[in-house]
Amino acid sequence: MDSLMKISFNRCIRDGDLIIVNERHDTMKAVKVCENLVIQNRVGVFKHSNWIGKPFGSIIFSNKGGFVYLLALTPELWTLVLSHRTQIL
Repeated sequence: MDSLMKISFNRCIRDGDLIIVNERHDTMKAVKVCENLVIQNRVGVFKHSNWIGKPFGSIIFSNKGGFVYLLALTPELWTLVLSHRTQIL
């Protein structure tokens, strides 16, 4: 396996990565990082370009002072994201 593609908590987020955005204790989303996109939620606006180069586990603040955690995609988190989405449907 290419060492650049390994899940590592020392690796920084790159354009094109699939990551988990933890918005609150009960709300997580899988998001593909794209340099020119933004996410908007109840706590503010988050530019993907601000995420690039940050290590996984970073806290990112919005324009309104709210924050999200940027987490590495793991099997456990992927399962939580999918199970939460199923409950909504």
